[in-house]
Amino acid sequence: MRTVVVVSQDKSDIYFANQLMKALNVVGVVVENQTPVRDSSPLFKKAMKYISSPGVFIHKVFEVIDRKFVEPHQDYNKPENSLDFGDEGQVLTPVEGVQVLHTQGVNAINDPEYRDWIQRLRPDVIAVCGASIMRSELIAVPRHGVLNLHGGLSQFYRGLFTTDWAVHNRELECVGATVHFVSEGVDDGDIVYQGRPSIQAGDNPNTLYEKVVKLGVRMMVQAVSDIEQSNCRPAKLEKKGRLYLNSMFDTQAKRTTWNQLKAGVVDEYLSDKPRKDERVIGELINEFAE
Repeated sequence: MRTVVVVSQDKSDIYFANQLMKALNVVGVVVENQTPVRDSSPLFKKAMKYISSPGVFIHKVFEVIDRKFVEPHQDYNKPENSLDFGDEGQVLTPVEGVQVLHTQGVNAINDPEYRDWIQRLRPDVIAVCGASIMRSELIAVPRHGVLNLHGGLSQFYRGLFTTDWAVHNRELECVGATVHFVSEGVDDGDIVYQGRPSIQAGDNPNTLYEKVVKLGVRMMVQAVSDIEQSNCRPAKLEKKGRLYLNSMFDTQAKRTTWNQLKAGVVDEYLSDKPRKDERVIGELINEFAE
């Protein structure tokens, strides 16, 4: 099964690509640079823009002060709490025969030059994690479609930072992963597998996300194998979870998420796990069994 992997530069996504190269017949990896173009206008022009809007100017001043003196001391910035996927989350290590493409620009993966590069590899399936939203022309390239690893349970949480939002909302029962076929919507395609990691005392949003990604990798490998063996049985997502956009997880939301740990969100969940899990277990689609 000829597989092309598409990921961002995030640690979790590089880890995903490295693992799939070990387990599957990966013929190509696309690494997206999704960094927006920065405002390159002269400093005095930026200053004039803010000075002409006193409210915006004052807000920016407080942002700078916060970023310099408050942000470095937040729990999520402590080294012991950082995301850790080991060496395999640091550097992409292509195995022999795997071609690598680096794209430039937000959503550039859909540009004809990049689409043509993928098409020349004749993929049977494309496996993505953290990739930009794909348009129909790219989705149509592989014979068996595009599979996405979404770091959430799509009937509850769609979009970005879904593990963090589950902690933020004190809904640890909704921490999980979904492997689904990509449609032109966001995390709403037909579901191949869903799974939930084991949650333990001492977990935080980053350790939970590490578990979600590692579970998701195993689910993705099985999904591709199922397609190859004609055993894939996707199911429609009947109920779409709330869509969380990148802009929604701002500094305040992140701090609230980590403050939930101090408020005992993990212990609260573990002490009432059977009851809290009940509503989620009943709605899981194609639950993954290892």
